[in-house]
Amino acid sequence: MKMAVTVCRLSLGAVWFYEGLVPKLLFVRPDQVDLVRRSGIYFGTPEFFLQLLGAAQVAFAIWLLTGFAERLAVAIATIGMWILIVLVAMANPTMLTDPYGALVKDLCLTACAYTVWSLSPSIVRPAT
Repeated sequence: MKMAVTVCRLSLGAVWFYEGLVPKLLFVRPDQVDLVRRSGIYFGTPEFFLQLLGAAQVAFAIWLLTGFAERLAVAIATIGMWILIVLVAMANPTMLTDPYGALVKDLCLTACAYTVWSLSPSIVRPAT
């Protein structure tokens, strides 16, 4: 069971790290900036807010990768992910049928998070 928790937690961390770093910080995609702009939910500029989201995703990824308080980490990351899904759907409902499978990917990430949540001890302990 410990191996399943570790694999799922590391998978979640890797996806969050990539999603925060690559399309939001290193190679900003115009469609993501436009999505933030159309949502109307940002402060500063849409570009700046997208960078903040990317930095937050990278920070959560590092937290997930460390394994510290893994239940809390996956709970917060999953809630954040679903908030983003709802905001994206409100700003651009066609994103739910994205040919690259964004929604399906997020359902898989939720399953990984559930695995970590359900198999991890409820006490805070350092990862091994």
